[in-house]
Amino acid sequence: MTKEELNQMCREYQAVLSMSETEVFAMYEESKAECVASFEAEIDFWEKIMYNY
Repeated sequence: MTKEELNQMCREYQAVLSMSETEVFAMYEESKAECVASFEAEIDFWEKIMYNY
């Protein structure tokens, strides 16, 4: 990890600390939705390969 990456992580951490609980929860829900969507796309990809084999 570079010094710049570490500094970026610190800035992001400080930004989260200054957020309200509602803002943090909203950010969590948004990132969770993106994560689930990417897994669903991955699952769809592999299902097409497995069932069309």
